[in-house]
Amino acid sequence: MDPLKPPEARQLDDWDRIYREGLPPWETGVPARELVRLLGEQADLVPKGTAIELGCGTGADAVYLAKAGFDVTAVEISPIALERARARARLENAAVHFVLGDIFDCPETAGKYDLIYDAGFYEFARRKKLSRFLDLLWRMTAPGSFYLTLVGNTDDSDENSPPGVTQDEIHLELGRLFEMVQLRSIRLESPRHAAGYPGWSCLMRRPEPVTG
Repeated sequence: MDPLKPPEARQLDDWDRIYREGLPPWETGVPARELVRLLGEQADLVPKGTAIELGCGTGADAVYLAKAGFDVTAVEISPIALERARARARLENAAVHFVLGDIFDCPETAGKYDLIYDAGFYEFARRKKLSRFLDLLWRMTAPGSFYLTLVGNTDDSDENSPPGVTQDEIHLELGRLFEMVQLRSIRLESPRHAAGYPGWSCLMRRPEPVTG
């Protein structure tokens, strides 16, 4: 890593290096079980519409959302990961609009979505860019929009668990914008740990404005 490069360029190098050197610990090659469950058993909770995935990696979840009937945009900062995602979408004949870039560079006029989805991006963003992340969520949603995040659970973690959040942190941070629809304790899949890791499935909704 070149210390003379700006932080944004160094960050891109870091993510690309992770994918170049092998399979990252969050890449299972299949859609997240919790996403499949939610759009299957509880499909009535989140109506089909426009969706954006923040940090799509190699695209398994984005492709699944598209095949489930959503109009999907998927953003990823790593060119290597995005090329693999595009190849996956072609192979599975899924219509996904892929965008290469940093989601924080998304223009304010980018539009709003019925569903924002991320698997791990919230935990990454909150460490250094929480206010920017919350601003991004606000700009990309409208009253009635949903936000689904899958994130590590530090209320029920062990020494090998990846970073995560507590239930109180979820309510304190994301509760500034959204009302809770469903918060479930789950296991996050990983190719490095057959049993997975403790996690949260957090489905939230931006409230409708109070009238009268």
